[in-house]
Amino acid sequence: MKTRLFFCMFVYIAVNSNAQTKGPLNGQGFSNQAIPGSNKIWITAENAEFSDDSYSDFGNLSTSPGSYTDYIIANKFGFDVPPGAIINGIVVEVERSDANQNTADYSIRIIRYGVITGDEKSTGDPYPATDAYKSYGGTTDLWGEFWDPDIINDDGFGIAIAAQRINGTTDVTLGRVDNIRITVYYTDPSTLPVSLISFTAKKNNRSVALMWIVTEESDMSHYEVQRSTDGRNFSTLQSLSSRNSATQSAYTANDNQPLNRITYYRLKMVENNGTFSYSKIVAVQSATGSLVTLYPSPWKKSTTLHISNPNNEKLTVYFMNSAGRQVGVSVTNNSSLPANILNQHTGLIFYRVLDEKGIQLATGNLLVN
Repeated sequence: MKTRLFFCMFVYIAVNSNAQTKGPLNGQGFSNQAIPGSNKIWITAENAEFSDDSYSDFGNLSTSPGSYTDYIIANKFGFDVPPGAIINGIVVEVERSDANQNTADYSIRIIRYGVITGDEKSTGDPYPATDAYKSYGGTTDLWGEFWDPDIINDDGFGIAIAAQRINGTTDVTLGRVDNIRITVYYTDPSTLPVSLISFTAKKNNRSVALMWIVTEESDMSHYEVQRSTDGRNFSTLQSLSSRNSATQSAYTANDNQPLNRITYYRLKMVENNGTFSYSKIVAVQSATGSLVTLYPSPWKKSTTLHISNPNNEKLTVYFMNSAGRQVGVSVTNNSSLPANILNQHTGLIFYRVLDEKGIQLATGNLLVN
């Protein structure tokens, strides 16, 4: 039995000297998710919670090189990143081994709100002969997604891991995972030389009006309004010099040519010494000007529930009861919304609609008969 590892992590993030960390934390929810063409499932997936020589494995993969497993899903990490924090990077560590060295990574993907997404982090690295941690991501790596504390703190935040056979010998695969843990790197805005009170974007006829309110500015250089078509890749739209006012100050900018469909905006706050941080991301739907809504209301069970989705985007709808408890999730990429999950409920149901980037597009309620 090996001794559990206890260690201190000393981290320096070059772009932001105000960075903080949460973790590493172990997942508390484990399951399998099928991958088409997979050869094996993970057995006793919950054994990956602790580094204690109690393993999750998949037995022997087919002798065909490249045969692979389902995903082992780890979630419910219990993060409590403070509201308003800016997420800088995510590091996932997987403790794994294969005594015969016939196993390698097949796929390593991040999970947001229970959906596997983001950059593929597997490079086909082989499992070592004895237990060792392998790190994925980095202190400034967002896995091709954007994040806010609500997403990180949600039980649906996690990691999906699949393994593969790397040769066609008759030796069995002994791939196994002992522990999966995640560390999140973030900036607490309260430690910056400026306090960002709000950052908003509002459609105004054919343009978008942007406003941010700050206070306690000191040693700030400027602010950059940045925009994006996908919430990942941003370019600077406008730059405004800081007033460095100790009192509350409001800044405004306009986007006179918003991008098609949805435009994403963020604020880059740059200090005199060159370090910077970002605001949360906000979005404006500019294609139709109409809010995303569910209809009809009242809605009769077992009939079609519709959602206004003129661009056939991938939308996720979270349903809550009057106590605020989630009662179901539905996903669509057209104007029909699967709603069988509501057949056991009657009365007023509340909902929130998110796009595939996790940006909230609308909230509302639906009367279920």
